Amino acid sequence: MNSVGVVERLTGSPKAAFFLAIVLAAAVGVGLAGWGDASVMLAITVFCIVLWVLTPISPAYTGLLGIALIGLAFSTDLALTGFESPATWLIGFGLLMGEATRRSGLASWIGQWLLKRSVPASLTDGLRAYRRALLALSLAAHLLAFFIPSALIRVLVLAPILIEVGENFESRKAKVGLFLGPIFASWYGSSGILTADLPNIIISGMGRSIGDHTITWSEWLFHMYPIMGLTRVFLVVAVVYVLFRPPAGSGVDITTGSLPDPTGTERRMLVFLLLGVGIWVTDFVHGFHPVTGAVVVVALAFLPGIGVADFESAGSDVDFTLLFFYAAVFAIGDGLAHTGFTDDAATSILDVIPSDAHLAVILSIVFLTAIGLSFFMEGLAVASVLTPVVISYAEAAGLPMTPVLMAEAIALSAYFFPYQSAVLIVILAQDVVDTRELIRTTAACSLATIVFLVPLQFLLFSVLY
Repeated sequence: MNSVGVVERLTGSPKAAFFLAIVLAAAVGVGLAGWGDASVMLAITVFCIVLWVLTPISPAYTGLLGIALIGLAFSTDLALTGFESPATWLIGFGLLMGEATRRSGLASWIGQWLLKRSVPASLTDGLRAYRRALLALSLAAHLLAFFIPSALIRVLVLAPILIEVGENFESRKAKVGLFLGPIFASWYGSSGILTADLPNIIISGMGRSIGDHTITWSEWLFHMYPIMGLTRVFLVVAVVYVLFRPPAGSGVDITTGSLPDPTGTERRMLVFLLLGVGIWVTDFVHGFHPVTGAVVVVALAFLPGIGVADFESAGSDVDFTLLFFYAAVFAIGDGLAHTGFTDDAATSILDVIPSDAHLAVILSIVFLTAIGLSFFMEGLAVASVLTPVVISYAEAAGLPMTPVLMAEAIALSAYFFPYQSAVLIVILAQDVVDTRELIRTTAACSLATIVFLVPLQFLLFSVLY
């Protein structure tokens, strides 16, 4: 049986998936027993990763099991550290924000507005309409990366709108493609813009504070945007089109006539969202975490008298169990750092690089190290742990700091499984795409980036440096 068949069999059998998770975790724990606490933390990590990939139970429940195991093996404080993170609550408030946008009718109105401007009402061929809508919406979503600094926030803003756009298409493939395409275009293309994703900001910030090396916004754009920004957007759109191409002749229903003006409720919700965007865009002035903007939007959207939705009824429709998933991811990352595994792993890998190796070879090893760590930790945690090690190595070896830091940033925008990034967790929570479809699409986009774009980007670095 091939590997795909094995995965399908395990996924279809919860008992087999649990058995595999327990066996692999036990093997790691016993085989690395000499590592002390790190072996226990790695065993818990492997147990959770196997269940998250095969999904015999909901990812949230796996997260709950992971939190419980960390609490039993280490401490309650370490197990619950994920709930202390503002990013965890950004997801929770973001889900309420998306629900309010949908209930107000604003998501539907914006969706129709975008669809009418990208696809003529006379076009009845679902495949042709899908192509036009996918490209137009993806480019529009990518533009948001220049204004909203958090990829997670952009997903929360875009999700209800894209869901409404998909309802105009008969084919489920079209619905999924029009949901994933623009979101992935905004997310994957953000590696080309310094302020468009949090790993970029963390890595460049540490480069300035630890290595006294400043990368300007325009310098990042010049080095990264042509390949890892705009070209990557078109690559992602092509991948999504191939994976979710609706059948020829499938239907599409675009309302004819002029679009009515937004209602008072829709206008108020738009004002609330713009206020939140204003807080996010000006974070370099006030320094507030993005969760502040989400809290303001949610508080106004559900405020009696001027709000657009009822808190009790809307809250019952939001799946807050997602927070267990994300809290477990953070707890695992903190646990691996707490036991010293991540520092030792990063340092050991980078120590094997010959100091006189070609720049492209060094960048490739930094890239692969970051990707390897991302299978055990959430992307922001990898950036926090690996960047100081990379900076120290680059300084000692006399390497140009800019391409080395950028290679790490590129790696932290190439994920494969939902547990690796909060963005993927939130996408999964929208209940539009199932876990297998999301893994397949994410892996395809990441592999296409690694095969086609990363060599070009490293070649560019070699020419410039």
